[in-house]
Amino acid sequence: MAKQVKEPVSIDALPDGGWGWMVVLGAAVINMVNQALFSVFGLIFGETLKEMAGGHATGITLVMAVSVCVTNFSGLLVGPMIKRRISVRTITIFGVASVSAGMILSSFATAIWHIVISYGFLTGMGLGLVASSTFLAISEYFTTRKSTAVGLSMAGTSTGQMVMPTIVGLLIEKYDFHRTTLILGCVSCCGMIGAFLFRPIFCCKKPSDNNVAETGKYDLNSNSNVSRERKSENIQPDSAESQVLLAEDDKNGVTLQEKKDKEPPFIIVSKESMLQKRPSCLRKVVQTWDLHLLQDFKFVHMSLGLGLGYVSSITFSTFFPMFLQDEVHFTMWQTTTCMTALSAADIVGRMTISEIFRKLGMGNRSQFMVGALLLAVARSLLVYSTTYTMVMIMSVVVGYLRAITVINQNLVISEYIPKEELPSAVGLNMLVKGFFVISVGEPLGMLKDAWDYDVCIHLLDVILICIAISWSIEIILYKKCHWINQQEKKSLDNYTAAASVEN
Repeated sequence: MAKQVKEPVSIDALPDGGWGWMVVLGAAVINMVNQALFSVFGLIFGETLKEMAGGHATGITLVMAVSVCVTNFSGLLVGPMIKRRISVRTITIFGVASVSAGMILSSFATAIWHIVISYGFLTGMGLGLVASSTFLAISEYFTTRKSTAVGLSMAGTSTGQMVMPTIVGLLIEKYDFHRTTLILGCVSCCGMIGAFLFRPIFCCKKPSDNNVAETGKYDLNSNSNVSRERKSENIQPDSAESQVLLAEDDKNGVTLQEKKDKEPPFIIVSKESMLQKRPSCLRKVVQTWDLHLLQDFKFVHMSLGLGLGYVSSITFSTFFPMFLQDEVHFTMWQTTTCMTALSAADIVGRMTISEIFRKLGMGNRSQFMVGALLLAVARSLLVYSTTYTMVMIMSVVVGYLRAITVINQNLVISEYIPKEELPSAVGLNMLVKGFFVISVGEPLGMLKDAWDYDVCIHLLDVILICIAISWSIEIILYKKCHWINQQEKKSLDNYTAAASVEN
């Protein structure tokens, strides 16, 4: 008796996620060894850049500004790359390689402009590509539990932010800057392992999908079928090749003549008409980056809110340790303990908060608004805390609530934008965040010089509250307009029905 061979399991037959949980694991590994490098930038390059700049901090701000801008602007490359049929995994591998190359080249730097090119451009571009591609890879496998999957993958970033400072401190203490950067560049290459998990291996086979814009994968069988049908038109009906094709078609219940009958007639198009229909350069730009999304007020409004929320989050992370030391007068040990507690709570929040909101039946945009309001209140209470115990408790609360706004950054966009336009939408959203980092981040630093950290943190909380209020007003107005349109349509239907009865 012949041994029965089991067919590989298709992802479509698995529950929500399937192989996607391995994709989540791969994204978490990538974030742990790549995205976490951003949080230890000052620890790695701080002293070296000061020495290169003659004791001034201009080198740190220059490299940091270039890196942040390139990271956010590089998100625009993902959409066109996917439209060029480059898979998400390939983009991720290229991003990880760019991060690693930037860190390794930085180890040979002897001047500021060397680090500007290596870390600012190469590593910055890699971090931007990785941030977009990991989210898009998870979006291919998840629908109802996408928030949970994104939260688990981003928990890798928080884990890296907790572990990386200790590792970097030990490396710098034992080695110098050059060898430490070289080692970190090699460590970032471990993200390749996570990128390899973005396609099913072992027991699962790759699903076929004709929509290239959605998945970056192709249905190879469809191309072979088309070529086989075209080939059948040019062979003799009595040849052996024709008999093989007819035999294969009979198995599927379709004859060669039926295939020819279904095909549309061949239309001759003149060269002049083809030139007239050729899209202009501006239209190609619009189609490549899906710039028609900028005509959608709801998308633009969401992107502006997410950009302001992003600036509020990273600015608070920058002010928090300085606030504890300068305003609350904590020691270095107390400050690091509070920061560790905040990061640990952030990890727990990213792993659990999405499941809580999913069971409550709340959408991603509603989650972001609730999280923004709660986070604003918690950060204000943290400012008014004076004892070490209260600051520690509020740091845990702030870290847990911060996870809500961080997880839903891209999920708010994916909830509204169709899947085929999602890569371009994520890239445009990153562009808006980069613009706000440049335009809003510097004035916030000037306000800190004019006032204390308390006022600046309260101002960051006001930004979050304004986002929630603005989005709430928009949602109410849209629902009001929708209700009015429904009433008008119902009245028109009643009038039409009455008129038809009279006639």
